[in-house]
Amino acid sequence: MKKWLIVSSSLVIILLILAFTTTNLGTHIYNFAEVYADEALHENAIHLANQNEEVKNKFGKIDIKDNLSLLNGDVQYSENHEKVSLTFKVTGTKANGVMAIEAHRQNEAWQYDRIQIRTKNSVKVTIE
Repeated sequence: MKKWLIVSSSLVIILLILAFTTTNLGTHIYNFAEVYADEALHENAIHLANQNEEVKNKFGKIDIKDNLSLLNGDVQYSENHEKVSLTFKVTGTKANGVMAIEAHRQNEAWQYDRIQIRTKNSVKVTIE
């Protein structure tokens, strides 16, 4: 019985190591961990969007949908982590949608190149 447990545990560990080294799974997990750790990235983008009149008219006051919205979204960092592309769901008092952010890091702060909020019905607001 012990022998079988050792063999199966070893096999699982080897498969996990292979999954992390041969796919981008490890990179994706690291990227999502970084997004959760750097709350200013999405919070500042939401704050900027809430100041935009077109966003107010079409979506109302927006906020992140829930704590898992970032995990359900998509994040892509540049190789040196100086640029990011992030997508996640938001809720608004008038309409819900998806926020897409493109930003670059300048002096340890994020500068937003583009913030876009869109709905399934093709309502779209772009802040540049």
